[in-house]
Formats: sequence, C-alpha cells, structure tokens
Amino acid sequence: MQIVAALSTQLKLEENTAAGLAGALLQLIEDLVLERVDYGAAGRMRKAVPELGEWRGSAPTIAPGMFSLSALPASPGPGDEGELASVLTRFGAEASARPLVAGLLAQFLATRLDAKLFASVVAAVPMLSSPTR
Repeated sequence: MQIVAALSTQLKLEENTAAGLAGALLQLIEDLVLERVDYGAAGRMRKAVPELGEWRGSAPTIAPGMFSLSALPASPGPGDEGELASVLTRFGAEASARPLVAGLLAQFLATRLDAKLFASVVAAVPMLSSPTR
C-alpha cells in the first residue's frame, strides 16, 4: 500500500504535504508504541518503515511571520484520537477524517509489519483496530 498516495487522494492534499502527514502520523504511532510496549517494538516498527525520516522531512514549512498562536486550531480533545486529529489539522486536513486515516494507517502497517508486531501496535494504539480494515 502506498500510504502517501492514499492520504493525498483521500484527503485531497499535495503529495509533499501528504508525505509530511504520513511521517507525522507514523511518528505518533511509534511514540505510542515506545511508551506503551517497549523500545524493541518501536525500533522494529521504524526498521519496517525506512521512509519515515524522509517523509517527516518533507513536511511543508511555514515562512517566518506567517503563523501566530491565534492561528492554532482549537484542541480537538484528549487521548490518542485527539492527538491524531491535532496532527491532521496541522497539515490542513479535517479532524473528522480520523476514522479514515486510522484505517489507512492500519492497512499500511499490516503490509509492513509481521503479524506479532502488528498485533502489539494495534493493542498499544486501539484506534487502529477499525472495523473498516
């Protein structure tokens, strides 16, 4: 599965923005796995997605003076879904796309991770266990 192309198409984002979004979303999942499972699982996940660093580096930048605290979106709420919504809004996507994006991430990770690691990731990040998978 091509996660960048899927995010670009489904969320109507420029490819560069979709790549940055993919990197930020996968980094969020990796951080949650590190916190809730262990360093080894997070490391195996990173190895399975070697593009992560490149995708994170492709995020569009904001010119100095073009962004202020008043331009920040309202907090979408606590928890993993709130964090996911926050990442989405930072990249210009609607927070309401959370279920769609969680499903895309789950599909992508299922193709990259072995079954045992994927099960650990889903257990650590339950929003990935969407019924649409």
